[in-house]
Amino acid sequence: MKRKLTILGAILVFLECSVMAYVTMEFSGWASLEQKCRDIIIARCSATPEPNAVGADGIEINMRGLINSDMEIVSVLAGTKNSGHVKLTSEYWPRQGECYLIFAYYHDGFYQAFESYKVVPLGPRFVTNGLGDKSVEEQIQMLFQRRLNDLKREMKNDQEEKQRLEEALNK
Repeated sequence: MKRKLTILGAILVFLECSVMAYVTMEFSGWASLEQKCRDIIIARCSATPEPNAVGADGIEINMRGLINSDMEIVSVLAGTKNSGHVKLTSEYWPRQGECYLIFAYYHDGFYQAFESYKVVPLGPRFVTNGLGDKSVEEQIQMLFQRRLNDLKREMKNDQEEKQRLEEALNK
């Protein structure tokens, strides 16, 4: 009897683990991603997810590898025409007030963008001015250029900070 209970317990643990699994895709380029993702949106994070939030099953949410975030749709570039507050499930951990370009699938009330590369940060001061009269491809290119410019500026600032810290350690 004890052996049967042990086997049953092992099966239950296996089933629990398999339910928590999710499938991710390797990054195969932006053109491929744009074709594969039905929904492309710009959204603002309504609240930074709790780092130690616990799901209904008692397991820490971030232990699963996916973060559920409250988002507010700023613009729908392609796909399901939602508005207002929505949920995002991703490996990416967004911050309250920041905007993001998201390549996702809308399913069962959630935008699913499991891989972190499907969530492109646009910053807290993002405005949609200038996007309206452009094609979806042109809008995406403008947003990529904006992010690239932000990254270049951040890298320059990081390099300057690195030099200051190295100088402080070498005196």
